[in-house]
Amino acid sequence: MSEPLPNAVPGPGSDAPVVEFRNVSKWFGDLQVLKKVNLSVRRGEVVVIAGPSGSGKSTLLRTVNYLEPIQEGEVLIEGRPIGRRQVGGRWIEDTQVNINKMRSEIGIVFQSFNLFPHMTALENVMEGLVTVRKIPPAEAEAIARQTLAQVGLGDRMSHRPSKLSGGQQQRVAIARALAMRPKVMLFDEPTSALDPELIGEVLSVMQEVAKEGYTMLVVTHEMGFAREVADRIVFMDNGEILLESAPEQFFRDPGHPRAREFLGRLLWHAN
Repeated sequence: MSEPLPNAVPGPGSDAPVVEFRNVSKWFGDLQVLKKVNLSVRRGEVVVIAGPSGSGKSTLLRTVNYLEPIQEGEVLIEGRPIGRRQVGGRWIEDTQVNINKMRSEIGIVFQSFNLFPHMTALENVMEGLVTVRKIPPAEAEAIARQTLAQVGLGDRMSHRPSKLSGGQQQRVAIARALAMRPKVMLFDEPTSALDPELIGEVLSVMQEVAKEGYTMLVVTHEMGFAREVADRIVFMDNGEILLESAPEQFFRDPGHPRAREFLGRLLWHAN
């Protein structure tokens, strides 16, 4: 990826948060899965959210674009709450138009690739540009071609997902999100569905995205990526943030017994 990715921005330099969680709580029925979470992510910052399965990581990530509605608190994108707004001192659901508008500025890459199976890689990347951004098809195609080339798929644009490897499909999904010029990129365990030999190619693309200065929130168990790329590691367990740490401190000694246990298990499985 020698050319800049779309909408590349400078690295951390502004303290104004792009994403902010304020006392965010969420329940699934009687089960509280997020417990008064507070977290700010600055422009150009790469924040990795780590923790054991069931700790609330993916749920927290999905509140950023309101795929998971919250019952208490606020999730703000550049200072604007998403999904809910206050009227007369009480919170009400925002309109779907407003929610969709804010979602269009948030890129998300899931565990599963979520590509349209009947569309080529090029058509998958063009789809949001044409239908959501209302960009003319010729211009959308130019953007899609450039973005696919930058994630190393210049020779796979006419292939449908069934003709692509898992790693290639995930790179199409990343290109699709990047092409929309998002304010923030969300990655929800983007390598967990991949065969081990394909993980590296996806992590390499994510590393390039980080180098271009994108604001990134990443849920992952790939601790090598976290060590090399993250500006900050946030450790969650049981719906709470237990610590925030620079990577070097986290891997030297995170300072919390649950985080030590988590790291110990990962290292044991790696060996």
